[in-house]
Amino acid sequence: MTVRSHLLGSIALMALTFSAENVQAQSATRQDATDLNSRPEPAPSLDANDIIVTAQRRAERLESVPVSITAVTAATIQNSGIKRLDDIQQIASGVQINKGGAFTQPAVRGISTLTLGFGFENNVAVYVDGFYQNDMVTINQDLGTVSSVQVLKGPQGTLYGRNATGGAIVIETMAPSDEFTVSGTGSYGRFDDKRLQGYISAPIAKGIKFSVAGYMRDSDGYITDIGADPNSKADDRKIDPLKNTSIRTKLEFDPTETLKVTLGYNYGFVRDDRGLTYVVHDYYPAFATPGNTLTCPNPAPACVGQADYRAHTRDKASVNAVNAAARANEFTGTIKFNTGIGTLSSYTGYAKRRSTSMFDFDASMAALSLSVGHPKDHSFQQTLDFAIDAINNVDLVVGTFYYNDKNETPDSAAYSGNPSVQQSGYRVRLGTNAGAIYADGTLHIGDKLFLTAGGRYSTERRQLRYNFTFPTVTAEVDRHATFSSFTPRAVIRYELAPRTNVYASFSKGFRSGVFNTAASANPAFALPIKPEKITAYEIGFKTASRAFRFDTAGWYYEFRDLQVGVSRPDPTDPSGLRLIQTIGNAAKARSYGLEAQAQYTVIENLNVRAGGAWIHARYVDFKNAVGTALNTATQTNVSGQIQDWSGQQAARAPSWSGNIGFDYGVDLAGGRLNIAGNGSFTASYVVQNPSLYGPTAGAALANKQRYRQSGYSIFNGQINWVAPGGRYTIGIYGENLSNTRYTIIRSGGAFGDYKQYNEPRTYGVRAGFKF
Repeated sequence: MTVRSHLLGSIALMALTFSAENVQAQSATRQDATDLNSRPEPAPSLDANDIIVTAQRRAERLESVPVSITAVTAATIQNSGIKRLDDIQQIASGVQINKGGAFTQPAVRGISTLTLGFGFENNVAVYVDGFYQNDMVTINQDLGTVSSVQVLKGPQGTLYGRNATGGAIVIETMAPSDEFTVSGTGSYGRFDDKRLQGYISAPIAKGIKFSVAGYMRDSDGYITDIGADPNSKADDRKIDPLKNTSIRTKLEFDPTETLKVTLGYNYGFVRDDRGLTYVVHDYYPAFATPGNTLTCPNPAPACVGQADYRAHTRDKASVNAVNAAARANEFTGTIKFNTGIGTLSSYTGYAKRRSTSMFDFDASMAALSLSVGHPKDHSFQQTLDFAIDAINNVDLVVGTFYYNDKNETPDSAAYSGNPSVQQSGYRVRLGTNAGAIYADGTLHIGDKLFLTAGGRYSTERRQLRYNFTFPTVTAEVDRHATFSSFTPRAVIRYELAPRTNVYASFSKGFRSGVFNTAASANPAFALPIKPEKITAYEIGFKTASRAFRFDTAGWYYEFRDLQVGVSRPDPTDPSGLRLIQTIGNAAKARSYGLEAQAQYTVIENLNVRAGGAWIHARYVDFKNAVGTALNTATQTNVSGQIQDWSGQQAARAPSWSGNIGFDYGVDLAGGRLNIAGNGSFTASYVVQNPSLYGPTAGAALANKQRYRQSGYSIFNGQINWVAPGGRYTIGIYGENLSNTRYTIIRSGGAFGDYKQYNEPRTYGVRAGFKF
């Protein structure tokens, strides 16, 4: 509360000027000093330690932006061994990127989503080339053709818009080049992991140029199916392949010096079944007892036995059917027009996504439960903003945003007890219409003081329709709800010295309300869930020089109606095997903490970087949570128990996390030898399910959280040699060198406690070229 009081006192001094924005936090690249737009001071010449960001819709040095940002350049991505989006947590303090089933769910400073299912969206927004990515499955991508990543921490309700209560992850891919450019990289590693990356760009005619970037990954995966006979290796086979393909094409027209038009087509495919390959490790259900024929849904020979479960090891499973794949086709158009008083920008995007969701929740070869769905999604978005720079000592952006999404799961079905007998079928449609107007501006007062204020008004209309069939029940639902919010922002920044700033900020964030989308025979479950809102206060310090960079920030967040959800048995299903996703609102939650990151050039060609965060994130008032408890008398789980999570740690919010890395280059054999390494540490945290053991587990365990991951460390390293002339590269790499194993999935239900682990130690060779 002391931090909040000081921040309120600082912000009360601010003379607010009205402005707002749909920020596209774009490339974190080194640029020419003339690109800087930081008035009133003339920008000094840039050096090798400069990082330029456009998080406030204008090119600024990172240390001049009053927002907590981890800016990751293409070089840092390569030097850190970062391959996938979920690896970002290894170099960004206070960030966790975990899985909920097949869904990738980022967390920033303890803010994350616990709602699962198609049609739901994260509360840490993801943007690629300025376009909002609504799907939790297709964002699970490798960073093959990426030029930079920025993690904006804290609510971006004014600057970034919808569903950004926790922050935003902004990805930029490679753009067309003015000269003929071609490059490629290939690697081969453990688990038959093959990766190819290529890029080509060239001018076609005066004012016209194109680029094509492609990436492919194909790996057998590290999980083995134990087959029908858990005691024999003869029928074992590799499952859960990792596959990722992306093609990004851009065609840029520059008909005049003031007009630029870029057309893009993006194709992406990803398959990653790990989040749905459940491995039951404890608290088996009663029908898993050998010889039990009374409670087994199938005749005894087909029923799962304890041997099926006990044969599971860290990287082995026994499953009936698993498939988590998605493909996306996206068409984009960007227009930038310099009007003389500012730049008018238009972003138009249409995307079509298709997914497959198939999993066997009981984690056995027996046909006890099966869920099948093929969701389809169509989205359209339009952003129009006007960045005005003709007003003396004022930077101003005004604009509008429109978003339309249609999500449909046309042929979903659930099977229980026998795969040939469908227990239920459903067709779900979820529609979203969202719009916003915004303005954001900064007033330059003298040479040292900067005041920023902005606001965004958002409104959304959600519609839920579904048809549900059950052996004896048919239900139809058609409901809609409207949600709206105003999210302001206010910042004061003072320049203590050149490239050294302090700031204090106040902001609000808004995550739209949703419906419980899991179709049920009981329409009472189809209720709208309140919007999630956050009020945030932050103070920060940033400084940079030619050889050193440091920034630190402290924050205090208050949540209202945090949206959370867990799986529970459908009460209308007599078998108790069908699961539905129940969503509710945590009345109140809170997060506060401190973080810092630094980069230092120790000697020429030796760079070190480090970061750390302390987070205290707790549910303050959440007495009606739905959790999975334990009955110690029967050694089985109790699903759907009402629990009090007040005072418990929020999911994906480790109290401590940190990272350290280095890169070093030295001349060798006429070329250049580059050595790089990165390490990260994470303290204990709740992976995805904050459930308690509950009163049926006994007083000693009752209030303890069940599904926690203990602390762990990860280390990556690589050595590359660049041939004379810089055109060819060969090297070796190692990921998770300490072979640390931690759970990417950890939860439980009627079939017991289940989990899935991260990839073990991997290593390989790579080679590349560029012209």
